[in-house]
Amino acid sequence: MILKTLLRQGRVPLISVRIHGWASAVSAPSFAASFSSNSSSSSHGHVPVLLHEAVALWAGDTSRTSSGDRWFVDGTVGFGGHSRALLTRCDDARLLCVDRDAEVLAMAKANLREFGDRVVFQQGSYVDVARHLAAAGFPTGGGVHGVLVDLGANSFHFDQAQRGFSLQHDGPLDMRFDQRGGGATAADVLNTHSEVQLTKIFRDFGEERLAKEFAKAVVRDRDEKQLVFRSTRDLKECIERIARKWQRGTPSKGGARAKAGGTAPQPKPKATMHPATRCFQALRIYVNEELQHVEDGVRALANELAPGGRLVTIAFHSLEDRPIKTLFRKLDNQGRSDDDDNDDDDDSEGLFGLQTEDDSDDEERQLTHAKRFRLTKRKALKPTAEEMARNPRSR
Repeated sequence: MILKTLLRQGRVPLISVRIHGWASAVSAPSFAASFSSNSSSSSHGHVPVLLHEAVALWAGDTSRTSSGDRWFVDGTVGFGGHSRALLTRCDDARLLCVDRDAEVLAMAKANLREFGDRVVFQQGSYVDVARHLAAAGFPTGGGVHGVLVDLGANSFHFDQAQRGFSLQHDGPLDMRFDQRGGGATAADVLNTHSEVQLTKIFRDFGEERLAKEFAKAVVRDRDEKQLVFRSTRDLKECIERIARKWQRGTPSKGGARAKAGGTAPQPKPKATMHPATRCFQALRIYVNEELQHVEDGVRALANELAPGGRLVTIAFHSLEDRPIKTLFRKLDNQGRSDDDDNDDDDDSEGLFGLQTEDDSDDEERQLTHAKRFRLTKRKALKPTAEEMARNPRSR
């Protein structure tokens, strides 16, 4: 098999499993739950996204005879659905489970307790994977055989009103993954940031086309109505009010064009999701520094891979996917020799590895201890129609 050959040559493949798309209007407020649906627990009713595909790639070649333990990392364990599948599949697996949310991590411990000392838990971010590995007694600096990160929020966050993630449930505007670690809440951001700052947050992290209008409304409510944003309802109602005006067409702009002999703006087509969805997403990403964690964390995780090790990522939207795709392509290009340029490497099923080679002039190579990487799949895997029908959160 190609996989065995590449592993013998000491090469390190990378896998990117990417999920694209936005949910429909019905499920819009909870669309982000698909980012990290890591639970196999019937008590919560969450089904992991791309479970079999992701775990098969993460586990690698299970047919070979292992000479000892193989070391794995689940950088976003959630409720442990993917982790359970890996531990069941690989008898030789030792697994480090990491999550920023102490409450979610406690549930993962309960769900995986039957695996005993084969699994170790650490609260924190996968950005600090080297520290977590050392604390758990796992090999560091290039001894990990497989890493999985399922990016974004856990579906649990959207189901719990007190966490403040969902516009479907009224609760405090918190949105922090790590509530014990301090840091600004979503309410702090809304109540202290300027219109310019809020516009940038809504635009950069929510890709919201009405970012400026929504930011202006927040600041106006603070200044004129003396409103202190405390609950998800406060923000939801503020956004809804402005969205209704734009749905009808703004009176001032319409009137101006009518006087000039123009045509008043036509009503906007009905929105396909709640108008506050993207603003909620933007605040969550900003409060938790999610994109910075993605950029820094993927580099850190790649640095811990052993020869033949695999890094699997699951992303739901382009904001998460973009930095991963950029870094993976850089590492993949650095792993190509001149002879490779003549190969037909468009086959998405091809498995490509790397050979360790020093290049002190290349910043990305320095960040990954001069390892050379190859993408094993040149196109993202996506949920099948059957999975989307069975598990709506995978859409």
